[in-house]
Amino acid sequence: MMSPISRQKGLSIVELMVALTLGLILTAGLVQIFSGNQRTFIVGEASNRVQETGRMTTEFLSRAVRNADYWGCIPRDNVANKLDSTHEVYQASEDLFSFSDGFMAYQSDGTTLGLTGTDALILRGVGGAGAVQITTVMPNSSANLKVDTVDGIDDSDILLISDCIAGDIFQVTGTQTGANPGINHNGGNSVEPGNSSPSDGVDVTVDNNCPGDPTKCLSKQYDESAQIYTPYYHQFFLNADADGRRALFRQNKAEDAQEVMDGVWDLQMRVGIDSGLSNGEVTQWIDIDGPTALSTAAAANVVAVQLSLLGRSPENNIVDAPMELCYPSWADCSGGPNYDVATEVAADSKHLYRVFTTTATIRNRILKVEQNEG
Repeated sequence: MMSPISRQKGLSIVELMVALTLGLILTAGLVQIFSGNQRTFIVGEASNRVQETGRMTTEFLSRAVRNADYWGCIPRDNVANKLDSTHEVYQASEDLFSFSDGFMAYQSDGTTLGLTGTDALILRGVGGAGAVQITTVMPNSSANLKVDTVDGIDDSDILLISDCIAGDIFQVTGTQTGANPGINHNGGNSVEPGNSSPSDGVDVTVDNNCPGDPTKCLSKQYDESAQIYTPYYHQFFLNADADGRRALFRQNKAEDAQEVMDGVWDLQMRVGIDSGLSNGEVTQWIDIDGPTALSTAAAANVVAVQLSLLGRSPENNIVDAPMELCYPSWADCSGGPNYDVATEVAADSKHLYRVFTTTATIRNRILKVEQNEG
């Protein structure tokens, strides 16, 4: 008589079906877990990317705003611009050479730098401590400048010399190297636009001891307390590549624009005005909602800038449906979100969007207020 074990030849169809069903259930569970983890990873990565974009962009722009309108420890009113304002090169690019007040903002209409409807910044000033030091007092204000080094200085460079009393913006017409380095600031047409009599005088009384041709003279005889700086003219704006990806760009003077941070979909601003720079407190906010929303006169009285930017994930299909947001941050959203991505961007835009906001003070103007009060 054969035992039950010896009669076992295989699995029945029912047993196979049960085993397959259990296997499919386990496989479906594993796939679901994997899919869920993958989705969580993708959303988390997109969120981190947008968060990084917002944090770094707001910090970068805030620092630029805080440092704007610095002219070597003196107000812009005390700086004379010796560049030849009658030269055709100057007149063709007055914004580039005037080095006028250190702040301006506008909303692009497509004819200026920036994507239509996004805001842009113009900041002027000099950066950091003076890199070049005067070593010998000028015998007169037309003499060349004796300095500790001319490394990195070339003919036609535009520089600022300042001693915290007066300052001059001028163009380098020549340098001397060796044991006694120096910088020339002659008139004439060896460089463009060249130097001439100051187009805007200083707001201090200075005896500049100018013999002969005034086009060769600075505002005063600078001594060892003076330093030489390099002025900048920075424009911050949004641009897009051929695939529609947007980024923040910075352009210095007439140089090619450089990408600062990608993933910035929109930038909006409003500025705080202290009329006459009387006490450093904001008495009026102006929304930069057009190309001429901020006049030149009002720009000179800006002491604070509020920036609201919209960060966007590079990947689509991160969220289930186009997002609705309150943007910019100062908008009245008491009745609900005012920015519908489906309307403002595209109906199929399921990117992750996030609003970032910061307020920065133009600290050099606050210092000017404090100096005036003192």
